[in-house]
Amino acid sequence: MRDLKRQRRELEKQLAAATSYAEWHATAEQLDDLEGTLAWRAEGGCELLHEKLIREHIDAMVHCRKKGDTRGLTRMLQESLYRHLGEIANPDLYAIAWTGTKYLVTEFLDEVERSMYFICEHDMPGITEQQKLRLFRDAERVYGRPALMLSGGAAFGIYHIGVTRALWEQDLLPDVIAGSSMGAIVAGAICIRNNEELERFFNEPGEIHLDAFRWLEPSRIWRKRHAMDQTQLLHHIHTNIGSTSFREAAEHSGRTLNISVSPTRTRQKPRLLNSLASPEVLVDSAILASCAVPGIYPPVTLQARDNDKGKNGKKPYMPTERWIDGSVHGDLPLLRMARLHNVNRTIVSQANPHVLPFISHHHERGPGASAKQAAASILHAQVATTLQLTRNSWSSTILRPLLEQAHAMATQTYLGDINIQFPFRPLLYRKVLTNPGREDLEMFIRLGEQATWPRLAMIRDQTRISRTFSNCIARLEKACNANDTAGE
Repeated sequence: MRDLKRQRRELEKQLAAATSYAEWHATAEQLDDLEGTLAWRAEGGCELLHEKLIREHIDAMVHCRKKGDTRGLTRMLQESLYRHLGEIANPDLYAIAWTGTKYLVTEFLDEVERSMYFICEHDMPGITEQQKLRLFRDAERVYGRPALMLSGGAAFGIYHIGVTRALWEQDLLPDVIAGSSMGAIVAGAICIRNNEELERFFNEPGEIHLDAFRWLEPSRIWRKRHAMDQTQLLHHIHTNIGSTSFREAAEHSGRTLNISVSPTRTRQKPRLLNSLASPEVLVDSAILASCAVPGIYPPVTLQARDNDKGKNGKKPYMPTERWIDGSVHGDLPLLRMARLHNVNRTIVSQANPHVLPFISHHHERGPGASAKQAAASILHAQVATTLQLTRNSWSSTILRPLLEQAHAMATQTYLGDINIQFPFRPLLYRKVLTNPGREDLEMFIRLGEQATWPRLAMIRDQTRISRTFSNCIARLEKACNANDTAGE
C-alpha cells in the first residue's frame, strides 16, 4: 500500500511537470492503470449509461450501413442521438479516469461519425445533393454547436492563451469565441487571425506586446477618478490586434468573435457585440470598453467603421452611451450566446480573481471537497443576499450604481458545461495588475495548457458530433459547387 501511494505521488508530480499533451497523456495512462480506472473504462456499462440500449443502437446503425440504407440510417441517427446525448454528456462520466470515460462512449461516437459520413457520401433515394445539404444544415441547426468563453481576469487572463493553444493543437478550438475584459483581448487576438497567422501567434508568443498597464500619478488619479492610463491599454490592443470591424474580422478569420460590454446607465442593458448584432463596430473599441473596470479605467464610447470616410474611417457608435467592463454584468453571456449562435455546449475558461476562491474545488471529489464546495456556496449566497439588501436600502444614494455593479457581479453565473479554471494560487495575486515579463508570459501560458489537458477528452467527445456536422456540410458544399460548375 505504501509503495502504491509512493508511485501515485510520483506520477502526479510528473503530470504537474509535463510540458506537452503527449507527455501528460502518457503519464495519465500510467496513473489510470495504477489506480484501476483503465479497467473501469473497458468495462461495458455503469449506472450512468444504458449499455444494452446503446449497443442495440450501435448494431442497428452498423446494419443500416452494411445494407446501404441511408434513409433507415438517418432515422436511426435521429433516434439514437436524441436518446443518448444527455447520458453521454454527463460530467460524472469524466470524473473517474484521467484519460477519458467508458470505451463504450467512444464506440458509440465512432459509429455515429461513420454513419454521418456514410449518409454524406452515398445517395439517398429521391434526394438531390442540394436537398441533402439542406437536411444537414437543418440538422446542425437543431443540434447546435460549441462555443469557447474566456472570462476576465486582468493579468491572470493571459492564461487563456495557453487554454486556446492547447485546444488549437488538438484541433478542438471552436469557431465561436466570446471574451470579457482580458478574455476579450485574447479572443480578439485569435478571431482577427486566419489559420496561418494563428499558427504563428501560438508558436511565437514572444512577439506578443505585454505592456498593457501603466499607473497614473497620484494627483492625476484623484483628478481623473481612475487609476490607469487608458491610452497605454489602447496601444497594447492596437499592437496585438490592430483596428478592424467585427464583420471584417469574421470575413478574414472565419471565426465569430463576441465581446461583452456592460452599461453605465441602469436602464441600459449589457450588450454582446459581434458580426451579427454589430458588424461595423470596431473590435479595438469594444475590447477597450470591455476592459474598462470601474475605478481602473474610464467608460468608453464605442466606435464603428465609417465607410464614407474610406478604409480607415470611423465614427461613434451609439454616441450617447458609454460602456464598461463586460465582466460586471456578463462575464459569461450564456443565454445571449445560445440565442445568437445556437450554442449547445459551452467551454468556459475562468480566470477572474474574485471568482477563483469560490470555484477552486469545483472539479474535486470526495467528502472534503463536498464540504469545501458547500462552504463556498453558502458564503457566495450570503454575499449576494447582503448586496441585495444593501442595494434596496441605499437605492436613492450616490452609491446605488456601485452597489448595482457589485450585486451583478455576485449573482451572475461563472461556470459553463465544461470548465477550465485558473489554479487558485494566492501568491500570484500580487501579479494581477502588473505587466508580465517573458518568464511570466510563459508561466501563465503553461498554466493554461496544464489546466486544459485534463478536459481534452471530455471536450473532444462532447464536440465531436458538431465537428462532424461541420465537416459533412463542407464536403456537401464542395460537391454542390462542383456540380454547379460542371453544369455551366
